[in-house]
Amino acid sequence: MSRPLRVAIDANVLEAPWGGIPKHVTRIAAALAAGGDRVDLLVNLRRWRCPVPGARAVPLRLKGRPLWRDVAVPLWALRERPDVLWAPESILPRALATPTVATVHDLAPLLLPASKPPSVARAYRTAVPRSVRAATRVACVSQATAREVERLWGVEPARLRVVGNGVDDRFAPGDRDAARARVREQLGLDAGFVLAVGSIEPRKGLDVLIAAAAAGAWPLVLAGHLGFDGARVQAAARAAGATCLEGVDDTMLADLYRAADVVAAPALYEGFGMVPLEAMASGTPVAAAAPAGALEEVVGDAAVLVRERSAAAWGAAIARARERREELVARGLRRADAHRWPAVAAAMRALLAEAAGLP
Repeated sequence: MSRPLRVAIDANVLEAPWGGIPKHVTRIAAALAAGGDRVDLLVNLRRWRCPVPGARAVPLRLKGRPLWRDVAVPLWALRERPDVLWAPESILPRALATPTVATVHDLAPLLLPASKPPSVARAYRTAVPRSVRAATRVACVSQATAREVERLWGVEPARLRVVGNGVDDRFAPGDRDAARARVREQLGLDAGFVLAVGSIEPRKGLDVLIAAAAAGAWPLVLAGHLGFDGARVQAAARAAGATCLEGVDDTMLADLYRAADVVAAPALYEGFGMVPLEAMASGTPVAAAAPAGALEEVVGDAAVLVRERSAAAWGAAIARARERREELVARGLRRADAHRWPAVAAAMRALLAEAAGLP
């Protein structure tokens, strides 16, 4: 039996209260700790309450995130000697004796120029490719992302592994009528709505849904925080009569998934596609854009694929998803069962051990 791993994680992303990457990190870190591994969450924060049971918070204070990463983290690693450092936001210290794993979630800043803040776009031209090329192993959340990492950054396939995202147990089929009653009482939403979840920003391709909603196709609900350059998208959605929800926790999100007629994923590009996966796990049919990075890879034959970016095409796709509800729900549940967090965490642990040179 292999000995416990000593895993250090650049955990600054856990400052964010909501989002795919924080969820990815917390679920995997919690599983590692529960399995007996030592998990150190390194953060450049003065006061920080560790959100992962069993993990150890390690606040290392140094002004400026780059200086913190290049000075404080290597010095800590020399002293504490972890087996491996995991960088879930892709960026590693410039010089580090410890084996490393860098995760790449997507390449939107390169594939969709102006889709991210200038500072993020700059990092994807400098610090991120430098880190990924230097990493002992590189985790990509999908085959689509792995192909782009190999093509754009020249990372050899021998160092690439696919470790995707998972689905929480709370996202499962439930009493649909009860979920509809709760969202009506708490959010004022009547039955029959189409749901889109995620940051409200141009990259998410919400314009086609907003146009269809404006034409009276169906009530539209957008659940997610305001993203980069998202104010005009949100304004257009509200002008079209859509409901915009911010601050939705996972309990309410589970009800929204169950209560929705269809969950729509119209993004221009996704490195994975956690929202359609959670919707399928909840027993709700999905309509997803294609081609759009990894969306088609994630949903397979369990969703209606929309290959034309128009309100008419999305209106027709939503109608087909409603008509095929029973078939799509059955396929979606099978698809989601292959993406549960314990399996994802086991795959990441195997990769961390591989990078560390341990069995």
